[in-house]
Formats: sequence, C-alpha cells, structure tokens
Amino acid sequence: MDILSGLNDMQQEAVKTVSGPLLILAGAGSGKTRTVIHRIAYLMTECGVAPWRILALTFTNKAAGEMRERIDSFGIENTNEIWMGTFHSIFARILRRHAEYIGFTSDYSIYDETDKKNLIKEVMASLSMNEKVISPDTVMNLISDAKNNAVFPSDYEKEYGFYTFKRDIAKAYDVYQKKLAENNAMDFDDLLLNAYRLFTENPSIADSYRDRFLHVLIDEYQDTNRLQYEIVSIIAKGHNNICVVGDDDQSIYGWRGADIRNILGFEEDFPDAKVIRLEQNYRSTSNILDAANAVISNNKNRKGKELWTALGSGEKVHILRNNRDTDEGDNIASIIKELVSKGARYADFAVLYRINSQSRVLEESLLRASVPYQIVRGTRFYERQEIKDIMAYLKLAVNPKDEIAFERALVSPRRGIGPSTMEKLADYAAFKGISRLEACSRAMSVPTLSGSVQAKLSEFAHIVESIAVTAASEGLEAAVKYAINESGYKEALMKRPDDPEGRVRNLEEFVSAAADFEASSEDSSLSAFLENAALIAGADTISDNDGQVLLMSIHNSKGLEFNTVFVAGMEEGLFPLSRALEEESELEEERRLCYVAMTRAERRLYLSYAETRRQYGATRASEPSRFISEVPEEYTDDARPLRTWRPGSSGSRAQFTSSFGTANYKMAARPDEKKNTSCSEQTFSPGDKIIHSAWGAGTVVEVGILNGDVLITAAFAGLGIKKFIPDASRVKKA
Repeated sequence: MDILSGLNDMQQEAVKTVSGPLLILAGAGSGKTRTVIHRIAYLMTECGVAPWRILALTFTNKAAGEMRERIDSFGIENTNEIWMGTFHSIFARILRRHAEYIGFTSDYSIYDETDKKNLIKEVMASLSMNEKVISPDTVMNLISDAKNNAVFPSDYEKEYGFYTFKRDIAKAYDVYQKKLAENNAMDFDDLLLNAYRLFTENPSIADSYRDRFLHVLIDEYQDTNRLQYEIVSIIAKGHNNICVVGDDDQSIYGWRGADIRNILGFEEDFPDAKVIRLEQNYRSTSNILDAANAVISNNKNRKGKELWTALGSGEKVHILRNNRDTDEGDNIASIIKELVSKGARYADFAVLYRINSQSRVLEESLLRASVPYQIVRGTRFYERQEIKDIMAYLKLAVNPKDEIAFERALVSPRRGIGPSTMEKLADYAAFKGISRLEACSRAMSVPTLSGSVQAKLSEFAHIVESIAVTAASEGLEAAVKYAINESGYKEALMKRPDDPEGRVRNLEEFVSAAADFEASSEDSSLSAFLENAALIAGADTISDNDGQVLLMSIHNSKGLEFNTVFVAGMEEGLFPLSRALEEESELEEERRLCYVAMTRAERRLYLSYAETRRQYGATRASEPSRFISEVPEEYTDDARPLRTWRPGSSGSRAQFTSSFGTANYKMAARPDEKKNTSCSEQTFSPGDKIIHSAWGAGTVVEVGILNGDVLITAAFAGLGIKKFIPDASRVKKA
C-alpha cells in the first residue's frame, strides 16, 4: 500500500510533515480532505503512531463519518480507536468521564435550543427582566458569545459591565448557569466551556490528555472560535504536534463566533510553524477560478494564495442582468430548461442566495416553468415536535433532575395537569428538597392534591421509572418503544389533525435510529444514545433524489460542488448586505462568502442581479454588487455593468458611481415576454375573486398605488395576506 499514491507534490509534503506545528492552507477544491486522510494513514503506517494517540477534530458528524470511512478503506487495523469527531462530541466524551470534577454527574443532559430558550425565559422572569426590552433570543446570543470567548459569569460584568444592560445580562448569565447545574444539564456551548474549565482547574487531567494525544489535527480551522483555540492549545502544549487545515478565504461564520484571527495568527501562536499551500484546484475551470481569485484578492486580511487548475479555461463567467427580481427567477428557470434540453440534468444546477427570503421569487419562477427543485432548508429530524416530546421522557429517565424535560414530558400528552397543580407540586418539591419527578412518585402523600391528580402524577412517575428499567433490562430499542406506547403519546398523536400519520412515521424512524445505534455502538446505553442524538450535525440535509435543482443559502453550500451555479441577487445592500458596507471586517466576510459561492461551480457560473427588487412590500432600485465589478472583463461574457471606483475607496456605498450604458449589456429576455398583456386591461376592486399562478384562488382586499404601479392586497386560502403588483400573465379575475 502506497499512502502517497495519487497525491500531488504539495499534498505529499503535507502528509509527510509529521513533527511540529503545521498549517495547511487548502484552497477550494484542492483535495483537502484527501490530504488529511492520507496524513492520518501515514502517521499510523509509516510513523508507527497508535490510533488512540491521534485526535482529529471536525465541525460536522458527516465530515467525521466520511473521514473515518475513507481511512477504513486503507485496510489499517484498529482505526476505530482514533479519537475522531466534532469538537462537541469529543469533549462531551471527555466530560462524561470527569463530570464530577466540575459538579455534574456523568448522566448530565444536553439542552438543545428550545430547552435553552425555555430556561432563559424562566431566568428572565425570576429577575423581572422585561422581554419587550431585551428579548430572550438576545440574552441567549449574548451568553453564547461570552462562552465562545471563554468568558465565565464571574468575569462577564468586569468584561462588559460598562454597558448598563450588560449588567443585567451578567446577572442572567450567572443565574442561568446555576439553573443548569441544578438540573444537571449543559447547553452546547457548555460542552466546550466546561471542558476548558475542567482542564484549567485540573492540570493533571489536562496533562493526561496532552500525553495521550501525540498528534492533533483540526479540520476547517478558519471556523474555530476563541474557546476552541484555547482548548486545543492546552492539549497541544508541549509536543506542539498540531496540524490545522483550513482556508482563510472561506471563513464565513464570524456571525456565529468563528474568529479568523486563529488561522491568520497561527504562525505567531506557534513560531516554528510550517505553512504548506494547496493551490491546485480539481473542481473548476480556469475562468471560474481566475474570476474568484480576482474578487478575493481585494481582501486585505488574508494569507494569500492563487488557485490554478489543469481543467482548461471553460466557459466565461456569465453576468445575468434583469429588470426585476421576478425576471431574475424567470431567466434562471429559462436557462436551466434550455440546458436540460441539451442534455444536462436538473441535479447539475444549484441556485444560491444571500438570504433565505430570496427563495420565494425563485420558487415561483421554477414552479411556473415546471422545473423540479428542492430547498435545502427545513426542520431537522431531532427538532421535530414529536421526536422532542419522546426525547423528554428518555432524558428524564436518565436524569431525573432535568426540570426542562420534566415540564415537556408531563404535558405530552396532556394529562389535565394545570398551572395550579404544577405550583402545588413545585411547592412540595421545594419543601422536601427533591426534584418534581420524585415529588410525582410521592404524589399520594401530597395533601393539597386531589385524588385523581395524585393518581395521574403517580402514573407519570411510574412510566418514567419503567423506561429506565426497560432500558437496563431489555435494551435501548425496547425502552424507546415503551416510551412511545406506554406514555399514551402515540394514541393521543393519532387524534391530532396535523398529519398524524407522518408524525407516527417519524416516531417509527426514531425507533429505527435507536435500533441502529444499539447494533453499531460500543456503548448502547440510553444516555449514550441521547448524547449521540443531541450531537448530530445541524446541517440541512439534501435528499438522494438527483432530479431536482437545489436552492440554498450560500452558507449552506459550503463544501458542496455543482456543475452549474447561479448566484442570485448580487446587488448592493443585498450582497454585500447593507450593514457590511461601513465596516471593513464585515465587508471582507461578505467577499469571502462571494468567493465561496463562486468556487462551488465546476463548469458554469452565473452572477445575477436585478435593477429593481421588491423588499418589505416596496419596489426599490438596485445597483449591481461591487463583487461583479471586481471580476476582470477577460473572464466574463459581455453582459456586465460599467462601474467607476474612486481612488482610495474603502468600499462604502457613497464612494463609487455607476453608469449604465445599454451597449454594455446583454439583456436576458423573459420567457413569457411575448405573452404578456398590459395590466391596464384588467381592473381590480375589493371583493374581486382572482386566480394567481403561484398562490391559487384569492380575494382582493385592497387596491392601492405604489410608485405609479397598481398594488393589490389579497387574501389566499392557507397562505394569508399577500401584496403584489399585478401581472397579466400571473393573475386573472376568477
């Protein structure tokens, strides 16, 4: 077996550099994952490193799973002993082993976003914080930011206290953490914050993992936050055998805490670091790459590299100019249909956008053109209501102190337990110094409760206890089935009007997930299953159906590739977003996002913009994005805007001018242009019944004027109120 076979020179050098700190700057489509996998295999086969001495950290379970599968394909023994997984899964594993050192038991619960928000609301109420002044989401985000920056409650006010409202956040943060501890629970951010705390408060534990992990590898290093950096630095301290792989030009998650300074400052943090650039791209043609290189070169804060390819020049980048946003959708649909008629598949296409709300117009156009599509968005499996309801029973069976799980399980299904009963139960639990679940088990001794209520609470406690007993005696799958059936949840679910069959199918799939976990996991306990479920990657999933055009945000497209890519809505204020125009760091992140979008394309790339776009109910004129003007003409077709930049421009909206010469545009015709009739041929009045091509039957509520256009307000069954400028091809009187 030749581990270096099939690797280019720079990839081979990255694989063979096994001592000391190493930064692999891996450009888009440069074979990053392949290089990392071969490097791990090289460590084990050529350097004799035991698999359990390798720590490989990723950002998604999917990435970790793919890496492990590909390493297994080498036929190397004991690869299952490699510590490979997401930051959260690896450090949750470590915390389970040492939870008692930081005041938790090994069966602690992991709170998801809903659990977290419910607890935040409870904390805010206890502190008399007005949700209309500071929303629970704001409190959640500020606490999360603090944790990602390794700021504990005791330091929060010192760090941010000069802002008055931050003092309130400091109190909320402190109470929130205490409530979590009382519930023997952690949120996702705590899995890292508490690992950091474990290592800093217990140097001997930190030393044991530092000695264990002789080699540390981190994928997507540009996406790490400050807290992740601190934890990894502790583990790598001493031997400094740390290899980080990433691309500063693809750092697009600053809004959720990613700190680009980690990758930009790697050589300062590790002075002996070696830097290897992977610049050969195996995905895109040179016109696409050269265009993307030209755009990203305008960023000042970057390490610098130039992607190149041996795939030929290919088609030039297409600049698609549209009169209106509706035209944009129609033109994209028309181009897709034309290319499909010439042999392309619908699965070859992706339409990317900056914000999710852009999808509506695009969807309508694809529907009218009968183009099959899938939106890469939606409710993830473990976030579905019925799954979370049953998970609450399972969590409570493992951790009786989990008060958030208690509140959810007790009312799923409804048992006729009202606020008065809950208050009496809470009073009794507080008086006895026990959890509310234990209070339920003693309900027959609570004199303030009626006999029927005592029976209901006792039965509930018995169900939860039986789930734990079933898990221990009959196994995980049996415990999940017991929770679904004996709780009465499935029976109640079938009486609901909102897709009961579909929800039951989800529960059946949940049982299958438990069975699969039980069959494939070394630790098949209920607590291990709950941890695995909580840590499953949050990325949107793409179905296996290869007959659809994919619509998705640019953020969701990262790591994917498509034969043909449309980047829609490339207009100032939309992409880049208006809030980024006055802040250089934010504008640079928007440009990195544009770079990511462009480098998803393999053979064709369309950069599209509209001269007018409806936003927030009003039609506004738009200017083409500065990112279009940053692409040299030699890499594009001739449909491009003329833009003159003033010397010394820092990028704000006021520092450029645009001129639109018709000779410099190739106007994309609307597919239905010849069919359109004047809107003036139809008049509308309140009460009129209408048929809309996308929304179906409706009733006109109001008729007004907007910027000289007729503006219709109408009600559509199941969709509510819609406002639109009537177009004869799309709306007619019934």
